[in-house]
Amino acid sequence: MKKKLLAVTTLFAISATMIASRSSVSNPAAPACRVQGVWERVSTMQSGKTTAFAGARQRKVVTKKNYMWLEEEARRDTLPLRTVADTARFYGMSGGSGKYEVVGNKYIEHLDLFVDPKFEGKVFTASCRIQGNTWYHSFLSSDLGDTTRAGRDTTTEIWRRIE
Repeated sequence: MKKKLLAVTTLFAISATMIASRSSVSNPAAPACRVQGVWERVSTMQSGKTTAFAGARQRKVVTKKNYMWLEEEARRDTLPLRTVADTARFYGMSGGSGKYEVVGNKYIEHLDLFVDPKFEGKVFTASCRIQGNTWYHSFLSSDLGDTTRAGRDTTTEIWRRIE
């Protein structure tokens, strides 16, 4: 009787293990948005319309816990440097940095440094989706202070992984 009970218990344990492993393989938990890397902004989507990102260049460097975002005017090396405004555009860069976290499909930045100081110390949340080497970073424009009609629309920044 003890041998039969032991055999049934063993068979049950093996069956339960196989069922559990099969269900975890066929239905894995959705991975968090994997943003670690170096990214270059390639386009923007707003109101269903995608436009190439032109007029400036942006990069975002994301490590395990921190990010840094930089922007420079495109073709600034071609400016004539005849006026103070030309010089400011030539040397001007903007950006921000701080810590970040990913919770499910939410990418949350804690702004330590930012081009507009009124945003420093604030938290900025966007939805996050990675497809291959493309990062879709979506938020309401009003979250960045846009009070126009467009500010009520969702903006999606589209980034390409370069490293």
